[in-house]
Amino acid sequence: MLRNPLGGMLFLLILYLSSFLGIIFILGPSLPLMLIKPKWYRWFSDKAIALWLIVAPGLLELAHGVKVVISGDKPIRNDVALIVMNHRCYFDWMFYWSVLVRYGKLCYLRVVMKDILKYIPGIGWGMQGAMYLFLKRRWEQDEEYLNNVLDYFKDMNYPIQLMIFPEGTNLDNYSQPRSDSYARKNNLPLYKHVLHPRVRGFVHCIEKLRKATRRIDAVYDVTIGYDQDYCYREVDIAKGNFPKEIHFEIKRYHINEMPTDYSELEQWLCQRWAEKEERLARFYKNDEVGFCAPGDELVQDSTDKQESTVKKQMIFSVIFFIFVIIACFYILYRFVYARWYMVVLICMYVIQCFIGFGMDRVQLWIHNRFDKDI
Repeated sequence: MLRNPLGGMLFLLILYLSSFLGIIFILGPSLPLMLIKPKWYRWFSDKAIALWLIVAPGLLELAHGVKVVISGDKPIRNDVALIVMNHRCYFDWMFYWSVLVRYGKLCYLRVVMKDILKYIPGIGWGMQGAMYLFLKRRWEQDEEYLNNVLDYFKDMNYPIQLMIFPEGTNLDNYSQPRSDSYARKNNLPLYKHVLHPRVRGFVHCIEKLRKATRRIDAVYDVTIGYDQDYCYREVDIAKGNFPKEIHFEIKRYHINEMPTDYSELEQWLCQRWAEKEERLARFYKNDEVGFCAPGDELVQDSTDKQESTVKKQMIFSVIFFIFVIIACFYILYRFVYARWYMVVLICMYVIQCFIGFGMDRVQLWIHNRFDKDI
């Protein structure tokens, strides 16, 4: 397996070039639909990005030998859901694609992320077009934006699966002391494996999704753990230091099980995080067992046929985007108009980022400015 710097750089190169060139040559020609037929643009964008989202799980599992273990409740594919997960490392959200490629619909996944990530050329531009939610972590600025995005999906009757990280940031040597300080000030227990969650965004999303046209079906409480208790960063991936195993334990709570009062929702979330701390303490103490108790069945053990189908999808996606990379370089080499087209589109993305919009806000403006039934 490619667990070395060559393999790490190959992973990042394929992932980055496929996203960058895909944004230019696959999604680029569809941009006029954003104004002419927004729903058509949303459909095409979702399908194209969902196909690309399979590339990372495909490379991780097939080329780099990462083992994905899923236990607990089997996700329901068509659920409109809020997904809450602990944030151990930089790539938790990307690793979860391995779950959704099996038991969900990647085209409907949206992740609440830090605002700075939207400016990454290629991947960030793609997430803007996909309408991922980018927050500045200042509630007075984020509340209106969050409402606008969720109203956009509500108006489209969109079966969203929204992932949030209530901790607000990943667990590392910088964030844990701040979490401990907060715990001491508020007479709370000190956590080693998770950070104390922030509840405002979680409660707000629950309340908004309860009022949506496609009303929320469930809340998924996902706990992620690795073969070693470590925060993986970009430099680790570049060196080929991939996790050997990624474990997910999933608990599904039907929306009717969820409290409706703000303080009760706050207590519910805090209780889940207390359970995560205990669960992860046991997990890292005896990582050979993982999250499953001895004798428990893993989710994917009963779906061997589905696993075969998933592997075929991964192979197709990886091969397709490698072909896209080669074809794009050939087109750029052969045709000057292709080079000018790419320069114009790059300038458009850079300019709209610098003036503070982003394709996510452009779509919101189009949606709110014109007839919402276009």
